[in-house]
Amino acid sequence: MKHYFFINPMAGKGKMGDVVKSNIRNTMKTIGDEYEIFTTDAKGSAIKKARELAEALNGEEARFYAAGGDGTMNEIVNGVYGYPNIAVGSIPIGTGNDIIRNFPSDCAFSDIGAQVNGEIQPIDLIEYKGTIDGSEETGYCVNMINIGFDCNVVEMTGRLKEKPLIAGSFAYLLSVFIKFVKRDGTSLIITDNMGEGLTSREMVKEGEMLLCAVCNGSYCGGGIKSAPMAIMDDGFFELNMINQVSRGQFLKLFPSFKKGEHMDIPEVKDIITVRKCKDATIEPYDKFEFFICVDGEIKTTTGIRVRIKKGALNFIVPERKSHIETKMKEVMSNPRYKM
Repeated sequence: MKHYFFINPMAGKGKMGDVVKSNIRNTMKTIGDEYEIFTTDAKGSAIKKARELAEALNGEEARFYAAGGDGTMNEIVNGVYGYPNIAVGSIPIGTGNDIIRNFPSDCAFSDIGAQVNGEIQPIDLIEYKGTIDGSEETGYCVNMINIGFDCNVVEMTGRLKEKPLIAGSFAYLLSVFIKFVKRDGTSLIITDNMGEGLTSREMVKEGEMLLCAVCNGSYCGGGIKSAPMAIMDDGFFELNMINQVSRGQFLKLFPSFKKGEHMDIPEVKDIITVRKCKDATIEPYDKFEFFICVDGEIKTTTGIRVRIKKGALNFIVPERKSHIETKMKEVMSNPRYKM
């Protein structure tokens, strides 16, 4: 089997790239499989290179690994989507890494050997289509599309991460409280397209709101469990829509929101609307365009249609740490190991 590793040299403030390369070389030397390492050199470069490699494989089995954050993973997925017998893994050296939070916490995502020996789990993708950044585009989202407050927070988080001593979830939380003072939301028209060919449509929500999130996974912002009921392989995405709230309500609810415990609070039903969907349209209510944040990457759109693609991605779930420790004990207890 062939293995292709893509390393984002800017992920994690550029501190982990060389370490990961060394780990890859040492591990793959032991395993003996064919592999290549690529360094991403510009936004979108990983999509192009992954697509070239996937096409050249002609259906041959291979694994692609994204060493970076959620944005790097998104690029690899968009590069290999539609090509058969390809699995994709995430090696977390970014500052958010929300995609992997949807899997058991003892999965050894940072262990190259655990990735190579990991199992394949089909998960869903969100397809989004519309006029994006000035041209017609169809793309795929692994975890979440954020609109409104969340998107505005992500934009600020990116700027804060460039400053010394500010990184990861701290940068996100700081952005949350800066934007919360302004109550920086959005105005949208959201429709559930329940029938094939848009033959049956239902208005879900329109007008001003704090945010709308299209959720395949549960986490955003480096560990904020904003969509606790989202499941990555159930054939649905969740529309999470939050009304504008007072600053007092925001401060009261945010700690529970961060932990994913907000749905148990009685007053939340008047603030948050959650709807399971397979197909929806999101359009601007009183403006020509709006921002969307796709797996952490910000884009501009005049409106998008989002659809679930069930089981569209073969995701690599690495071996669990307990299993690796058991194997190591077995190796070390073997008399030959001590020779």
